[in-house]
Amino acid sequence: MNPTSDICHSCLVDDEFLPCSLTLTQRYPASVTEPEPDHAAGPLDGFRAIEYSETPAGAYCGRLLAGLGASVTIVESAPGTPLRRRGPFRADTPDSEAGASHLHLNRRKDSVRLELASAAGRRLLDQLLSEAEILVCDVDRRRWDELDMDPVAIRKRHPGLQVCAITPYGLEGPKSEWQAAELTLYAAGGYLRIGGEPDREPVKAWGDQGHLQAGLHAALGIVSALYANRGGQLIDTAMFEAVAFLLGGGYQHAWFSDREPVRNGARLVGFGPGHLYPSTIRPCQDGWVHAHCNNRYPEAMAVLFDEPELAEPDLLANLMGRADEVDSLMAPLLMDTPRREVVRRAQDLRIPFTEVLAPSEVLADGDGHHASRDFWQSTPHPRGGEFLAPGPAVRFGRTEWIERDAPRLGQHNERLGTRDQRVRWRRAGVA
Repeated sequence: MNPTSDICHSCLVDDEFLPCSLTLTQRYPASVTEPEPDHAAGPLDGFRAIEYSETPAGAYCGRLLAGLGASVTIVESAPGTPLRRRGPFRADTPDSEAGASHLHLNRRKDSVRLELASAAGRRLLDQLLSEAEILVCDVDRRRWDELDMDPVAIRKRHPGLQVCAITPYGLEGPKSEWQAAELTLYAAGGYLRIGGEPDREPVKAWGDQGHLQAGLHAALGIVSALYANRGGQLIDTAMFEAVAFLLGGGYQHAWFSDREPVRNGARLVGFGPGHLYPSTIRPCQDGWVHAHCNNRYPEAMAVLFDEPELAEPDLLANLMGRADEVDSLMAPLLMDTPRREVVRRAQDLRIPFTEVLAPSEVLADGDGHHASRDFWQSTPHPRGGEFLAPGPAVRFGRTEWIERDAPRLGQHNERLGTRDQRVRWRRAGVA
């Protein structure tokens, strides 16, 4: 962004000519000082972010900022970010430009190749930071000194920068230097204890849900810091706390009831015998449905299943305690009825059942709901053909969610210095 000192001050005699949220000492977003872009603008249009990420947390944070309209540049070393080496890959052939994780989480970002192990590379990064408003720093803290990526030191050099540090356990505290992985985050955050069958080992959810939740927290923190407009801040995002925050109700349950939530298979975790039921996954004729009663009118289940016993007062007073009996009363109709028909009948009665879909079925969009919202977007694949990419994470009435293909490694190095400088840097292995 351009500082206000670059603006002709003949038209800015004093603060009364400025928007009430800005002063002469603050920076303007590019959308104020530069021509309007040709594309439709997102809510964060004009803000520039630098992302250096080694986990899906930082990548997801940058993905959200980019979709909201910020100009996000990934700084990558020669092999590319670890995300480029994660599959799945087409035909199981590793390809740093064509893995599904990269194609999704790096959409609409630019890529600059810099070797931060060199002093010249670190100087170039510092130059990029001097022109940005945001840094997403998702780096193993054991490498901070090597890469000159200590977020506290960066904040001192760039006091106007929003520096978001994403670490496993936060910048301070007894565990601040501990390492973590997705599985250990689940274990430390309490989630692992409540997933799976009660008489079996704990089960982790698929994918990187803990990291992605941390990335969401980081993006929210950055947007909030920009909105506060109080200068640069250090935004400390701990992955462990993101997982713990998500499970807040479970901790509160243990605190207030003196009873630990325990694994309960497909059923709702942590509630006594008088709690409402069902909230579970049950088989039906051609698959599975998630069965959930109407919390205001649980007796409506008797109508759905044509089973008067489901409306008996004694049963309604002890639904969770008699869950096996409820399951057996639902079973005859479920096993004779296709899942889509079960869900249709339930929704007609305002009972929130839904189909349990495989990922391929979500992509197929059998009922046309995603198509009606233009969610799945056909996108060119870098090695030919097309693939379906998720569309907007959120929709706005007056601004746009912005999309573009994921970048090639170092695709935007032309913004670094002159052509001759880039040639020298490339020969020296700097950029």
